[in-house]
Amino acid sequence: MTLGHATGDRIAFLRIVMIFGVIMLHTPAYVPMSAIGDGWFDLTKAFFQLAVFRASVPVLTVISGYLLFRSCIDQEPVRCMTKKARTILIPFLCFNLPLAPVALGAEMFGGMHLSANLWPFDATGWLNAAFGLTDSPINYPLNFLRDLIVLILLAPLFGWLLRKAAWPGLVLVSVIFMGDFDGHLLQRNLMALQFYVGGMAAVRAWDLRCLDRHAGILFAGFVLACLAVLHFRMEDTTYLRLAAPFLLWPATAWAAGTRFGAWLAGMSKYSFFLFLGHAPILMLTWILYGRYGSAIPYPVYWVMAPLVVSAILLVVYQLAIATVPRVFTAMIGASTRHGAGARPAAARDQQRAATLAHTTIKI
Repeated sequence: MTLGHATGDRIAFLRIVMIFGVIMLHTPAYVPMSAIGDGWFDLTKAFFQLAVFRASVPVLTVISGYLLFRSCIDQEPVRCMTKKARTILIPFLCFNLPLAPVALGAEMFGGMHLSANLWPFDATGWLNAAFGLTDSPINYPLNFLRDLIVLILLAPLFGWLLRKAAWPGLVLVSVIFMGDFDGHLLQRNLMALQFYVGGMAAVRAWDLRCLDRHAGILFAGFVLACLAVLHFRMEDTTYLRLAAPFLLWPATAWAAGTRFGAWLAGMSKYSFFLFLGHAPILMLTWILYGRYGSAIPYPVYWVMAPLVVSAILLVVYQLAIATVPRVFTAMIGASTRHGAGARPAAARDQQRAATLAHTTIKI
């Protein structure tokens, strides 16, 4: 089932904005709420990192649940698992496993202390670093994909609940996961509830435009909630993260319709690759800044790092598409549309270039 043009544009706009937010969220150094200062920059940094872009994962999770259940692929478990292994599991492995030996070398020979316990050898540390079994993988943003894989495995069960007893199912999912009765199954228990809610929007055919007329006041409510988190130094942002998708989605009605919004929506094809690859490059900028950036004020680094990392990854994307398109699209779980029938080599190359230019990433 294909999305309407307007809905697709709104999802594309929101996806690229939230993934850029993830990059900004991960820009070092992390300062907990209890340690932020009262200066204007400290408060600005905390506003975005500890409040605004804490909405990124909730929004992306609701979108993922909506798209999966709207396609009804949960009713075909084998096809669902096969497809998602290509679009999620393979990218997870490709962008996580190679970093483990790199991190080991950094610990053994570079004198770096990393959160992953790789040396001296520890089996649990390696399993977590490689696969994120009970803790974050070495490419730590990919814990989102790790949890998403678990939710996809649960999708047939969620789908049955959504079609047979949607509201009791919502209560059941809330109790099990918000009560942490799942143990180590999910690392972010809130994701189960948000994934299920996205599925409810799809299966119950919610009118995604019903709140559009209140877009301004809902967006203002989101900003006020973020300011409240900062003002009251709130460590627990659960309620903000639960409400964020509903507060932000209506604003996409007018944002995606602007010229800048349309441009951002067009950039969404790069969003999954930005997500997959940003952490190692971001860490490299932090190391270089620590060694050679003494003349650069930290606020300048904090503002520029997400932009520089995004620009580098966009260049890498274009180079990879131009040089190793089949390998690269397989690594990032992309799908391409191929025309039927044989074509002359020049026509095939032209068609391939056009097709790859519109490669879509599915989460």
